[in-house]
Amino acid sequence: MIALAGFHFRTIARGRSSLVAVIGFAVATGIVALLGLDSFRQLGLGAVSPAAVAVLNLALLLPTALGALIGALTVTAGRETGLLAMIRARGLSIAGLIGAAWLAVTGVAWLALVAGFGLAALVVAGNVPLGDMPAFVGLLIVTMAAAATASAVGVLVGTAVRTRLQAALVALAAWFVLAVGLDLVVVGLGVFLRAGEPALLAAVLANPLQAARVLALLLLDASGSVLGPVGAYLLMRFDHLGAVALLAVDLAAWIGAPLGGAILLLRHRDL
Repeated sequence: MIALAGFHFRTIARGRSSLVAVIGFAVATGIVALLGLDSFRQLGLGAVSPAAVAVLNLALLLPTALGALIGALTVTAGRETGLLAMIRARGLSIAGLIGAAWLAVTGVAWLALVAGFGLAALVVAGNVPLGDMPAFVGLLIVTMAAAATASAVGVLVGTAVRTRLQAALVALAAWFVLAVGLDLVVVGLGVFLRAGEPALLAAVLANPLQAARVLALLLLDASGSVLGPVGAYLLMRFDHLGAVALLAVDLAAWIGAPLGGAILLLRHRDL
């Protein structure tokens, strides 16, 4: 499985679109950090500043889109070209095929995140206290987890559709729902239906990108005040450590459930 994952990773990473995405995200993150340098100087990295939120939002959008799209295309292309059938005939399990694709796609998304955060760290180096670096690393880890969930969703899409065009369209639609659509549902629940904090929390847990955003903001602001009613409810119901654990488990579930679904689908479909 590791050998297949390495093959997929090299193939994806050498692709022009992947290189453009990685470099583009790194440059965009560096520009955001440069523009927000005054904010970082005043508040540091370990606070909910406009610059930190901008970097977080950027990291939750571009790499996750890359993971969802490439994840779907990798699996679909492997089926169309017969690569998956050939590898399966050599004894690798369905779980191994799915796991290898997910590892490779996640690795490329992580490469983009590390490049972006690395460039941002170079921009702010010498302007913020070293004691703020753990919070910066925490943001990186959370966004890496979000990218892993998007890659898992993309792999699931790749097993469910038949062509690469369908894979691209459905993966982008799924990413758009997670990135934008479910946020509108949260607004509707809170403003129009007045469903209360439990329903808002359920909506957050139903969206891995939103769960990652809330988790990152809790790491930056232990009081949760920036999160409004959701943050207050989380900390009242679970306390800070419990809230962090709940959101981390939710992200893990958003990795395991799509991958499990992809394995089940591929077992009942022709490779």
